[in-house]
Amino acid sequence: MKLDFPRYTERLGAVSIHTVQRIYELDSGKSKGFLTSHQTIKKFDYDEISNILHDLAIVIPMKNEKLKLLEGVLSGIPNECLVIIVSNSSRSPVDRFAMEAEAIRQLGRFMDKRMIILHQQDWGLAEVLKKVGYTSILDEDGRIRSGKAEGMVLGLMIAKMYGKDYVGFIDSDNYVPGAVNEYIKIFAAGFGMSNTPYCNVRVSWVFKPKVRNNSLQFSKWGRVSEITNKNLNSLLASITGFETEVIKTGNAGEHALSMNLAECLHYSSG
Repeated sequence: MKLDFPRYTERLGAVSIHTVQRIYELDSGKSKGFLTSHQTIKKFDYDEISNILHDLAIVIPMKNEKLKLLEGVLSGIPNECLVIIVSNSSRSPVDRFAMEAEAIRQLGRFMDKRMIILHQQDWGLAEVLKKVGYTSILDEDGRIRSGKAEGMVLGLMIAKMYGKDYVGFIDSDNYVPGAVNEYIKIFAAGFGMSNTPYCNVRVSWVFKPKVRNNSLQFSKWGRVSEITNKNLNSLLASITGFETEVIKTGNAGEHALSMNLAECLHYSSG
């Protein structure tokens, strides 16, 4: 992969927020021994990306998604990654979760890929969280709340249990498996460029296709992203005193973070 170094950075205390970086080549070939980077361009070869992928877990939160769609997402994830699927799918009258688990078991035999699936409403998981004192994501009945954020937190915990250094999130409604593969390699390149163990990588994928009214639509910005970006930039401007548009991925579904950063985050509902 070949991409540029950050051209502009907003700083807020110890936090640096880089502007969107341009990717010039998704596959820049095998390094041939000459200089792979210069002052403005960074190049990663296969081995560098692969080494980071071995330390990366990919979490897929899902709920009642089409199995064929899930299969496509799984096929796009590089084989080096650990895959963690956190399902909140219905158990009755049709047990969607059982169907998902069986599909993943079958795929796992052919893919030879490390994949874990768990249900967000599993009572056993809730009991474990009670025992370790992590009760903030439990509801009044002692179950894990059914939101997407709670599923992401569970995915982070499983990744930490397996000793992973990085965690990436991929939405289960991606219709293009090749795009999933590109997202994850972009995560790896971002971690490879970071000079701090506390790193968050977000993908700005302009014209990501969405299915609406039974057809593909290529919206430049998602409706929520447009509002989120505007408000986050306004917040930054109110603190620094200078207007900014540095945040363009405030609501990106595809993002990744280092485990060191994840351990610093606090859960908050609402």
